[in-house]
Amino acid sequence: MRNRTYTHVGRNKNHRITAIILLLLFGATGWFFIFFRVRNVEVAGSTHYSDEQVKDIVLKGPLADNSILAPFFCSRKSTGEISFIDAVEVSYVEPDTILIGVKEKQSIGCVRYLDCYVYFDREGTAIESSVERDENIPYYAGMEPSSICLNQPIQLKDGVFLRVAVSLFQMFQENVQPPDYVSVDEQSKIMLVYGEVQVNLGKNECLDDKISRMSAILPQLGGRKGILHLENVTSERKNITFEDTGGAGA
Repeated sequence: MRNRTYTHVGRNKNHRITAIILLLLFGATGWFFIFFRVRNVEVAGSTHYSDEQVKDIVLKGPLADNSILAPFFCSRKSTGEISFIDAVEVSYVEPDTILIGVKEKQSIGCVRYLDCYVYFDREGTAIESSVERDENIPYYAGMEPSSICLNQPIQLKDGVFLRVAVSLFQMFQENVQPPDYVSVDEQSKIMLVYGEVQVNLGKNECLDDKISRMSAILPQLGGRKGILHLENVTSERKNITFEDTGGAGA
């Protein structure tokens, strides 16, 4: 009888300890979610979407409301299903504030499709369609796709142009003026057009040297009409000729 009383008292004590531990855990959990509740969201790096649109896209799920957990569960290295956004990184700022950093997909060129300009990234994926052309993005004339679907690779008859587009875009990023348009023919020969001046670069070889020399020569051709031949330029050969087809402009 005495042993049973001691056992009963011991069990009650264990239950009380368990209850206290659970109460402390629930209290700590509640404090954690209240103290680190997100009330302010800052957005950086987005030009295509408003701050509110970015929040709706990124902050999904019950853990998105916590400034400690949101960076782990809402950051994404790849967002292939979302137009214009390549990746998002959510970071802690303050207990009630997080920052959403947006890395946008970069258009390296555009082609004409029906009545729109379709912009593509370095993987050849169509990421935007617009009736207006962005003059800072190279336009590839004569490269109309046979079909188009946003967020899918563009379908072109010539598969060489993508390598050319990537190479040229990298150079145009280095303070080189983009042309009015670019043309790549069936022999993969590249032509850039600047107003009345046609620049023949030949094939996708030694483009660094060709573009460098073109940039130095173009300012001297203001008001002239003709063809600048850079097809045979290499790091060793500097065979450059200008074929005047119209004389001085008015």
